[in-house]
Amino acid sequence: MLTDTKKYVFTPQLKMIAYVLIALGVVGLGYGIFAYHGEHAHRLWANLLLNGVFFLGISMAAAFFISAHYLAWGGWFVVVKRIPEAIMGYLPIGAAILFAVLIFGQHDLYHWAHHGVVEEGAADYDPILAGKHGYLNNIFYYSRFILFVGALVFLAYLIRRNSIDSDNGNIADSVKFHKKNLVLVSIFIPIFAVYISVSAWDWLMSIDPHWYSTMYGWYVFASFWVTGIAVITLTTLHVKSKGYLKEVNVNHLHDLGKYMFAFSIFWTYVTYCQFMLIWYANIPEETIYFKHRFEHYKTLFFLVFILNFVLPFLILMSRDAKRNVVSLTAAACIIILGHFLDFYLMIMPGVLGDHAGFGILEICLPCLFIGILILVTHTRLGNAELINHNHPHLEESLHHEI
Repeated sequence: MLTDTKKYVFTPQLKMIAYVLIALGVVGLGYGIFAYHGEHAHRLWANLLLNGVFFLGISMAAAFFISAHYLAWGGWFVVVKRIPEAIMGYLPIGAAILFAVLIFGQHDLYHWAHHGVVEEGAADYDPILAGKHGYLNNIFYYSRFILFVGALVFLAYLIRRNSIDSDNGNIADSVKFHKKNLVLVSIFIPIFAVYISVSAWDWLMSIDPHWYSTMYGWYVFASFWVTGIAVITLTTLHVKSKGYLKEVNVNHLHDLGKYMFAFSIFWTYVTYCQFMLIWYANIPEETIYFKHRFEHYKTLFFLVFILNFVLPFLILMSRDAKRNVVSLTAAACIIILGHFLDFYLMIMPGVLGDHAGFGILEICLPCLFIGILILVTHTRLGNAELINHNHPHLEESLHHEI
């Protein structure tokens, strides 16, 4: 039985924090527009791409979290289900922002988008990019975004709607909505599985269009996924600290901790395999990607490894750590920061060469996206019951023990 059905209230204090972050972000964006324009606009667009991709990836990971557990008939996650449901509310906003960045910043971000590179006889004609023009052309490029991201946003909306509607009826109605969501997630997962690689190629790998890696899609997915889990964990801990979600116990936290621990290792495995195979083959057109980052971003190159593997591994190694609020909070914050820097390392060297840096724009602009994510997530948390009390697997979740 549920012990607490109290509805979540988005506090004025947290709203103020969100608005302050958004204001800081707007100031950073204004500074970027003023300071980096014309031939220096690459830096502004690179930062917009970084934040657009990173935060959209978090909401996509939240939607995947819901879908994967539905499809696996998972029961333990029901008491925390409304957290990723709320986070995936950022999907349409994040998609709109990123789509605008890809349209208006394309020329500054992607060399393949320059008009002359695919025209034989032009001064800057590139035969390699001309060979890839069948895939990297505007019509196909934007069609992929609209088709795949549109489908994911629409399916996420239907999944959330069915989840909310299941609270308004009886148990029999809830089973009906649960079955509807099983169908929807069965569609969502294959689309997501295909597009997570396609999006990695389109948004990130095509920044370095002469370079390629068959493991790149897995690498980007691993980064999205573990970051999404870290955000879900942090949000759950925050909501619980305010006196809500009493049904979430140390066993549920343990599962979230295991996810962060396991997928930090998975990210390391994929990252190492990609690096090792390219290093071992020693083919110039492949090694140049890592050579550039190692020579010009050496400190960040190793810092990303420490933040995304070493520290989460050491912090979350023990059983007790996975059940402890302090260690979970520390690990989640480190993972989010580490993977933000990971995406920085994917984007900045390709767009800015060795001229990237950390200034007002890099510090303030993420605040805009963090503020929007907080505002969307906590507003949606207050729009529905915090626990899906008619869910068929609720009792399993309430009695979850490991």
